[in-house]
Amino acid sequence: MLVEVFLFAVLVFLLWKTFSKPPGLPPGKWGLPLVGYIPWTSKNFEEQVMDLHQQYGNIFLWRMGTQLMIFINDYKLMKEAFSRAEFIPRPDWDVLTLIDEAPHGIVSSSGILWHNNRRFTLRQLRDLGMGKSSLVGAVQQQCLKLRETLAKGAGTAVVINHQLHLSVINIIWYMVASRQFDAENKRLHEFVDLLSDLVILSNRLAIKDFMPWMQNVMPDFLFKRLIKYHEMMDMKEKFLQFFREEVEEHKATLDPNHPRDLIDSYLLEMEAKKDDPETTCSERDLMFLMFEMFSAGSETTSNTFTWVCCYLAAHPQVQRKLHAEIDEVLPSGALPTLAEKSRMPYTEAVIHEVMRACSLINFGVQHMAASDTQLGGYTIPKGAVVSTTVTAIHYDSRYWDRPEEFRPERWLDENGKFSMVKEGFLPFGVGKRVCVGESLARMELFILTTMVFQSFAIAPPPGKSVNLTPDLSGFFFRKAMPNEFVFTAREQ
Repeated sequence: MLVEVFLFAVLVFLLWKTFSKPPGLPPGKWGLPLVGYIPWTSKNFEEQVMDLHQQYGNIFLWRMGTQLMIFINDYKLMKEAFSRAEFIPRPDWDVLTLIDEAPHGIVSSSGILWHNNRRFTLRQLRDLGMGKSSLVGAVQQQCLKLRETLAKGAGTAVVINHQLHLSVINIIWYMVASRQFDAENKRLHEFVDLLSDLVILSNRLAIKDFMPWMQNVMPDFLFKRLIKYHEMMDMKEKFLQFFREEVEEHKATLDPNHPRDLIDSYLLEMEAKKDDPETTCSERDLMFLMFEMFSAGSETTSNTFTWVCCYLAAHPQVQRKLHAEIDEVLPSGALPTLAEKSRMPYTEAVIHEVMRACSLINFGVQHMAASDTQLGGYTIPKGAVVSTTVTAIHYDSRYWDRPEEFRPERWLDENGKFSMVKEGFLPFGVGKRVCVGESLARMELFILTTMVFQSFAIAPPPGKSVNLTPDLSGFFFRKAMPNEFVFTAREQ
């Protein structure tokens, strides 16, 4: 009898240890082994995270499947974490690597590969265009084409997303491969469609990342169908084929004394380091680096500018102030350059207030703890994935007066000058992995906004209002809901 009681007590203890959260971890939802905490609610993911923030405070955990997620909802705590070496790595997620054999590029890589690619890309953004007339001219050219398209539909209800996406992608093509496609080019449209489909398809890979054990209990063909493995591999190969053709063409026409773009520069770097045993350069890495520039750069810029249109259409008084400043600084339809930025504080304020209000990349790009460490008084175990909730920080009343209001004036000082340095503002992230394309995105948004609203006023169709509720159907982006706009030509 005593043996049975002892064995039962041991079983209860083991079950308790299995089901209970280890001491020292942040508060939050632990759930069950293998599946973690599964909420029974109709709320979307963002609403659930915000509820946990209200319940547990600025740092909490949520075990999702076998993945321990740590959410940080405080700007200073997040800034501390992402400035520390322990939190530089990325999680080993297939949704980031697209089921490739190893991480490539910048976004999904860690260690020396990330360091080398980040340094190389920053150098290219500086040397190949940031602030230079050639890149500014390429952006202006695409904005002129966008204005032509909008002029054709002026006075009627239109949706701008597709043509806008074409323009932004063409800007990146110019930097990457010295190429710009005609708006009707079939190849360009195929490329844009691939990017759009990827955002939807990649969500299925989360099943493999968060519940990897399912791969061991399900037949292989069924699991691959569940995560749409073959569709993803086919899509990845189509992307790589696009880039492979560009790389081969560049290799055939490369002039070492006159590199034209990012591809040329990478090929030269690869050749210079071919005998270096520590080199991380490879043609496959180059292709993934190109892919990241398009997937990250085009989606963020085009979606942010769509939000600019939404907020200006919904706030005509803001739009009138924007028009007045553009007309004063750029009379007679003169095209904007970066030289006008300092003289257009209200335009800058509008763009930054849109970035705050829309909080486009709500959970940033996740980091992973490289070792057991402490943060905010809690233990963060090795392998835990650390994420921030941008919306919670962008609407934190400790940093923003009346955060629910759309108010560009909050970005202006008492003299009406633009003041960019703001605590609690992180559309491009913070710390050691801050977005390498921040300067490019800021330049694109400034010229896009100025040129489009130099020529047009925007409003919802008669009898309708603008829907400012974000589309939360995807994990990575808080996209604007589909809205129709009426663009009206302004007198120059």
